[in-house]
Amino acid sequence: QNTLHNLCGFFFVAMESKKRAKVATCSGDGDRVGELGLVSSLSDPNQKTFNGTSVPLVITCAKKECTMDDVVSWVTEHEEQFGLLLSKHGGILFRGFPLTTADHFDAFVKAFKRLENLSYEESMSFAVRIEITDRVCTTNEGKKGGQVFHHEQAQTPFWPKKLLFFCERPASVGGGTAVCPSDVVCNHLKEKYPSFYKKLKEHGVKYTTYMATTPDKSKGAGRSWKSFFGCETKEEVEERMKKLGYTWKWSEDGENLISTSPALDGIRVLPDSGNKEVFFNQIVATLANASQFSGSDGVDHADLSKTLQKFISFGNGDQMDYETLVDIKNMCEDVAVEIQWETGDVALLDNFLVMHARREFDGPRRVLASLAK
Repeated sequence: QNTLHNLCGFFFVAMESKKRAKVATCSGDGDRVGELGLVSSLSDPNQKTFNGTSVPLVITCAKKECTMDDVVSWVTEHEEQFGLLLSKHGGILFRGFPLTTADHFDAFVKAFKRLENLSYEESMSFAVRIEITDRVCTTNEGKKGGQVFHHEQAQTPFWPKKLLFFCERPASVGGGTAVCPSDVVCNHLKEKYPSFYKKLKEHGVKYTTYMATTPDKSKGAGRSWKSFFGCETKEEVEERMKKLGYTWKWSEDGENLISTSPALDGIRVLPDSGNKEVFFNQIVATLANASQFSGSDGVDHADLSKTLQKFISFGNGDQMDYETLVDIKNMCEDVAVEIQWETGDVALLDNFLVMHARREFDGPRRVLASLAK
């Protein structure tokens, strides 16, 4: 009886493994995902292949007429499959589905029953955002131009695992969202700058931020310290920072906060991936945004390396080389995949596997976001 039980258990595990493997490889052009999903392809640079895997996976609506109820049911039914596909491709672009409003996007997000909401209020995002629903917010009310590649909120002790973006209105010119595979960038870094890679992996990164009492919508990193730490008084925020391992000081007038994070990961090994490493940090974004993080337009750019020290260092306090960071930024651009938004698009991103960056744009643009723990 025990032997029969063990054989049944083995058979069940083998069948489940086979099923998961089949699902994970269901990513070729023309493959179907249930009744509504059709795997499609886009031309470079809108989709690229890395080590035999397309980024992002593109799933278009296979049914000419379908309702949001149909879409919600389809997403929930195939949520496990989407999770497996996401862990392989790093991003999934859903295109041609009948989403036109923030409420539609909210329903789409909530169809993923396993995704736990990370609200803007709870998050440690530097960006100024506006909450639309309990699951949906704007992307960034501050910086209107382009942004550089980053893992969402990797400069803090807490970050979302999954990101969803919805295009309600694409810009008339530009305004796409680029993604790049972080493991590819990590491998390039390891090959070209082995000592930098080793130090980043061993010591991590410390980030210093400059925050005012009130939000500044003119800056991409304009969130106030009250909103960022979720506290109303200086005493409360100091207690919160102490628990999180931050060090800090106040400006002479006591209004602005200068805080330095504990040493955070610079390189991460992905869970359940064997030994796949990703370039999981915010150092390239910090390189580009240092003048805004300062809370002042008067940052001296004559010595960029010296300026950079005010905002970022290795976890042991050592300075990062400015030219190396510029080259890492170029590495990200070299493997960039450009998502050119169309109305109704939804992009589901794995925040560990891919970095993202908003491109410069002209005209009105409305892309909404939802973050998941």
